[in-house]
Amino acid sequence: MNPPGHHPDAKDFVAVNAQGAPYNRLRVLQHLFYKLRVTDTYAWGKEVFSPFSGLVLKAENTAPDRIYLNLVHDLVKGLVLARRLRNKDVGYFLGNYVVIESEDGVLAVFAHLQQGSMTVSEGQSVRAGELIGKVGNSGNTIQPHLHFQLMREYDLRRATPVPFVFDSCEVTKNGAWEMINSALPGNYEKFRV
Repeated sequence: MNPPGHHPDAKDFVAVNAQGAPYNRLRVLQHLFYKLRVTDTYAWGKEVFSPFSGLVLKAENTAPDRIYLNLVHDLVKGLVLARRLRNKDVGYFLGNYVVIESEDGVLAVFAHLQQGSMTVSEGQSVRAGELIGKVGNSGNTIQPHLHFQLMREYDLRRATPVPFVFDSCEVTKNGAWEMINSALPGNYEKFRV
């Protein structure tokens, strides 16, 4: 998914059920106007793996997760505070995050990870497919999700994301799963890897 304000090549991934909802639909009013627990979402705690072998350049693991969601409050807070803090504190936006550099100099950023879930540390070598942490709700978020992007510059405030594709994944077409190769699903398209 690529929400408003994101670069087209920076993606937010949200776990959903068969109907495409991030939590049981009976909880929508709770999310909009009161408090929805992050543990009631399908993304919370999902494992995150490195897409390639490389070196961990940064592993920030101290930002607390917000354990309750309120969509109206979170949207207002995100829009108002984001403008004030845009060039000051990248940690406010990303929460707990990992930056991994590939052997050919591409940097992968994984943001909004669950506090205390990281299995990697700065300076550590990682292998493709290695567990690096779990999806959380840290930083500037409206729900648990994984923010992922590839880039060539290390300055997270100014770096331009670069395009990427999955080697293969399945997307839903007319109610059935269909394999696609060397592609990326469209915005809000359900897929599985």
